[in-house]
Amino acid sequence: MRNVLTFIKNGVGIDALRPYAVTSDGHSQDVSVDLVIRKAFTGFTFKAMLRNTGKKSVKIRSVRWIRDPSPLWPPPTLVFANRLEPFYYSSEGYRGEIFPLGTMVGEQLFHPLTNQDVTVGLHEDWVVPGVFIGSAKESLGILLMAAEHKKTSAKFRFRGGNGVDRWNLEIEQYPQGQDGFVLLPGQTAGMDTLFVDIVKTNDPQLSTGSYYKLLRKTGHFKRMDTNPLHDQRIWQTWNYGTYFAIDEGFVQKQIPLIKKFFPSVKFIQIDSGYERIYPTGQLAQGDLLYKNVPPHNTKKFPHGMKWLADRIREQGLRPSIWLALWVSESSKLVKEHPEWILFDDAGRQMKVMSKCGVFNDIPRNLVILDPTVPAYRAYIEKLAKTVFQDWGYEGVKLDFSSFPFNIRTARYRHPEFTAAECRDWCVHTFRKYLPEDGFFGWCSAVGAGTPFYGPADYFRYAEDIGDGNWDLAKRIAFWTTNTNMLLSERTAIPHIDSIGWAKDFSETQWLTYLSLCAVTGNEFEVSGDLTKLDDEKLRILNTALELSDTRATFRILDIPRGVLGLPPSLWVSMMKGRLRAALLVNWSDSSSKIDTKPLDREFPDWNKLTPVWDLGGKMGKGFVKLPPFASLFLTIRRTA
Repeated sequence: MRNVLTFIKNGVGIDALRPYAVTSDGHSQDVSVDLVIRKAFTGFTFKAMLRNTGKKSVKIRSVRWIRDPSPLWPPPTLVFANRLEPFYYSSEGYRGEIFPLGTMVGEQLFHPLTNQDVTVGLHEDWVVPGVFIGSAKESLGILLMAAEHKKTSAKFRFRGGNGVDRWNLEIEQYPQGQDGFVLLPGQTAGMDTLFVDIVKTNDPQLSTGSYYKLLRKTGHFKRMDTNPLHDQRIWQTWNYGTYFAIDEGFVQKQIPLIKKFFPSVKFIQIDSGYERIYPTGQLAQGDLLYKNVPPHNTKKFPHGMKWLADRIREQGLRPSIWLALWVSESSKLVKEHPEWILFDDAGRQMKVMSKCGVFNDIPRNLVILDPTVPAYRAYIEKLAKTVFQDWGYEGVKLDFSSFPFNIRTARYRHPEFTAAECRDWCVHTFRKYLPEDGFFGWCSAVGAGTPFYGPADYFRYAEDIGDGNWDLAKRIAFWTTNTNMLLSERTAIPHIDSIGWAKDFSETQWLTYLSLCAVTGNEFEVSGDLTKLDDEKLRILNTALELSDTRATFRILDIPRGVLGLPPSLWVSMMKGRLRAALLVNWSDSSSKIDTKPLDREFPDWNKLTPVWDLGGKMGKGFVKLPPFASLFLTIRRTA
């Protein structure tokens, strides 16, 4: 064991970072903190081990990693010369305008280090638990990440510097969901492991090789290796004009077309709209099975949800379903069990007052429930058993599910659980009743990516495409860029939303959006009323589906370095290190030349791939000229 972390290479790194226990009762002198450092490929893991050496219990609020505070003005801990023009990136940095509850709402992905006090890792969402610090001048960077997420969450703080070659860096690990945890006399506790690597790149996308080797070694890829969604895709009832206007007949009319035109689609997903409705107009959601009342809308689904699952299975397909964890305040569950409601650190009930997208005309006060309450846990167990074991659904999209696990001000009634432990309890409870080859999808409001999703098959990060429009497509492209920047490998498949016929897209815009979905290798469903589409549109949708490869990953070759104007133009999809597809996009409303030199340098044979559809692009030496909104999508088909 060592007491200090110093890791400097190529002139950059961390100098003399030490862990200190932060206690709530002034007994930190009774807590010894040891540092465990281990080599991990080209980087190191480091972990704080705490032991109560006193005779009284001590409440640990957090562990802060800082330099030895004994000097009045200790030198900063981050070594990164100012002449290198250091910047930082975290997936929290770009938030868009949805739920702007974090430390920043960004207009750029990379932020220069300044003497301002900046903390990342606090957003109310699943952000990548780490930060990349790179040079705008040289191919050099530092990757600093959480290597596990079992008990604690981590935040990273830049506190200015001396303006020459050093900066103040602090890390704090804390048990999210509670004020702290108790360490009994003589008791030892370990914080979650962290990881650091110094890399010869200033591109975050190329910085994570050793990190993901470590995660693979520690078992985080087990579910991804057997993920059923690699080969069994989903059709669902949401978006493209359907939304709540669904019933038994609507679902059954889609099945012959799905079987004829979409051979890889195996799951039929019933999205929101099947639930019973309160007199206020709000839907039953997390309280679906509370008390002895029909969970479904008996007018639209008169035979019930088990009957529909059986009919889907009779057609050789697999039923899946949408569920949500939040609950309307009109619910009997909320009125009869106020002790199930989650509170924040100011003693307030935690609610979401939502007006967004297709819900603009439906005011919703939605209550978040406390995942540590035993009776609520028993109810969730009953919900999972009923839907998957009794009704027979084989997959779930768990929507609006991140709130009880991610909101940093939440305070659980039972402090023996942290947010990370509650999240794992949730996914494992659902997994207990799902078939082994069924799917579990985390679907939060907006996600920004993390490798720690438990044994999930996908995580949602983009907005609903709705009825489809170009502004939404650009926003989804920005979210795709941000979310995947540090996910060069995936422990669960990122979920980009869905494809269908979008009446508000021009045909060119539609095909470009389909190409974006396909090149990412992300999970996306087919959705909407297929009976309204002609055979050619159905074939085009299936082309996008079949060309996407969830085993591949993508990389962006022209990441925007300054203020974001338009999304990136050069996207490449790779499988086992080789180029599989290339997408060049003109996001603007006028003709534009796309510089192809980055493609020429890294993939000289990219232009020998096969165009998927003709949108009028013209190749020149070192550029491709594209009409407004058009793209050039080149690919090779996957072979067995």
